[in-house]
Amino acid sequence: MVSDKNPVSEALAPSDIDRSGLKPEKYMMKNGQPIYYFVDNHFDLIRIDIVFEAGSAKQSKKLQAFMATKLLTEGTRHHTATEIADFMDYRGIIAETKCEVVGSTLTVYTHSRHIGELLPMLREIITEPIYPQNEFDILVSKRRQKLQTKFQETSYVARNLFYENLYGTDHPIGRYALPQDLDLLSINDVRLFNSKYMKLNEATIIISGNVTDDILRIVDDCLSTDCYIEHERLVLPTPEPLATSFPSVIKVPMPNAVQNTLRVGRLLPFAWNDIEYAQFKVLSTLLGGYFGSRLMSSLREEKGYTYGIYSITSENRGTLVFSIITDVAADKADVAMDEILNVIDRVANEPVSADELHVVRNCMIGDFLRSVDGVFERGEHFGQMIESGMDETFTDNYFAVLSDNSPYAVTPERLSELARTLLRPDDLVKLSVGSH
Repeated sequence: MVSDKNPVSEALAPSDIDRSGLKPEKYMMKNGQPIYYFVDNHFDLIRIDIVFEAGSAKQSKKLQAFMATKLLTEGTRHHTATEIADFMDYRGIIAETKCEVVGSTLTVYTHSRHIGELLPMLREIITEPIYPQNEFDILVSKRRQKLQTKFQETSYVARNLFYENLYGTDHPIGRYALPQDLDLLSINDVRLFNSKYMKLNEATIIISGNVTDDILRIVDDCLSTDCYIEHERLVLPTPEPLATSFPSVIKVPMPNAVQNTLRVGRLLPFAWNDIEYAQFKVLSTLLGGYFGSRLMSSLREEKGYTYGIYSITSENRGTLVFSIITDVAADKADVAMDEILNVIDRVANEPVSADELHVVRNCMIGDFLRSVDGVFERGEHFGQMIESGMDETFTDNYFAVLSDNSPYAVTPERLSELARTLLRPDDLVKLSVGSH
């Protein structure tokens, strides 16, 4: 017998989803520093994230934070870069670094049996880096070459100019590095940044995987240093956009480009914990957040202007951004930009059907579940919340607007209202980078 119920709809009902695993356990080390941890004892791997509030927003010179983060594992007082690499490779340990606007992160993956050997080395890497001149020179050369290459890409140039127009050139998110900025940076600049901002007793420690009481005690013994300092969260300055209205498309010529990158978007007038922001995320998904979205259906499936187009929202420690991004053939750039605005206009003036909204809701819930479908993913999700300055109120709002029985449930009429009030053409940065 075939049921007339929709099993996918039932499986993705927000009220049926257990979100308790998104909140970490907390262990207090001897120095008063918390360890946030997520447990899954079904496999023997462990991920450790050491998160410093040491992103590019704190640097006095461009690329200072990036270099300090990237070179962190390239030599200590007791081990050379080669010795550290050999130590990691022999044990199958993976070490990664990441530098963002607000924070920088050192991440290691290891089998639980190596944790006792890894932690002393990890402590040494964090507390005793020497930043060798030769490793700095090598990275400068590589970074210069990469930047020179990136500035030949329309997508990279469009991204930089998009944020410059939204935030202004004095804002950390609106600034970007040029190859010649490396000439102004010295190894001493990098060492100074590390000594000021990358301290173990000020970091956030997140552990995911096969976490046991014994492992927590070992981590405490190895990583508990000076008395923990809980610093105030960094507050980014208020953006000062290059303009307050954008009536025309900003065209940036790159004559040798084989395609144009289009960027459309704006800063959003919400706080991350406003219910209106969660509702707007539904609008963003409807426009370009899944394969059957309005923009994908129109520009790819119907008109063939692009292989892909998507829209996203991003949270940047106190500011929120909406972006539409695509690459198109140069001779289709103008008509593609017109069609993006037409798609927005149709949503603003013609409420979506209940069926289409149902699909969007299911896609959003499914995407969220995939993003936390595993203990490492849950640890990473928690780290991203810290980086962006959010907490689980954001997740509560997210599910509230997707639930049929919530007073905040988004409706077709509400989506049209958001599109009419927030996505007027003159309020949007409209950028086309490529051949014109």
